[in-house]
Amino acid sequence: MATARMKFSKGEEVKYISHLDLQRTFQRALRRADIQIAYSQGFNPHPKLSFAMALAVGMTSEGEYVDVELAHPIDAKEMKERLNNSLPGGLRILDCKISRNKNPSLMSTIRESLYRVRIICSQRVDPNAMQKLIKDFLGEDRLVIEKRNKKGKRVERDIRPSIYELSLEEMDRNSMVLFMRLEAGSQNNLKPELVVDKLIHHGEGFFEEYSARVHRIELLTGEGNSPIENFS
Repeated sequence: MATARMKFSKGEEVKYISHLDLQRTFQRALRRADIQIAYSQGFNPHPKLSFAMALAVGMTSEGEYVDVELAHPIDAKEMKERLNNSLPGGLRILDCKISRNKNPSLMSTIRESLYRVRIICSQRVDPNAMQKLIKDFLGEDRLVIEKRNKKGKRVERDIRPSIYELSLEEMDRNSMVLFMRLEAGSQNNLKPELVVDKLIHHGEGFFEEYSARVHRIELLTGEGNSPIENFS
């Protein structure tokens, strides 16, 4: 039995579809492309697809991944072409590799995520002041947020150890672009919107109102490679 690992992008056209709808979209596209995939055994068989970290609704990405277990062999290039002809606008397969080896699951290998976040402000922000805000923010020993756990109980989390990199890429009159490298995976996953909110409130009085557009650039393994680079 072979497994196909695919890297795909999720553009503006489909940024508001849920992860469940994304799964269904891929299942339909695989059927239309006449790609035979494996199904689980039992009373209610389901297609053997496993996605990497779910992308929040409203976000775009050029670094999404899915593993598909194949029922019949197919050439990787042909699979990529067939799927790109079957997927809706906004979803595109960027790379495809097929392996008969036993590879670790996607989620078990992911350790970091790269993001580009555009923040649109309600007023003009001085670049020097923004650089100082980021420097002061990263200089903190602890950056504590409050969130609810799976039981609904409020708990505190120090997110500072999970922020590996945060920098200002560009800036104009009322918007800026931040680059983030954050901890990710099944154990400790830090959402970029939490970092933005904590940063904005760190500079009290710095912003009146803002909105953020998040784009995921890539997911990385513990070795610093993309999941498809480790697939053999």
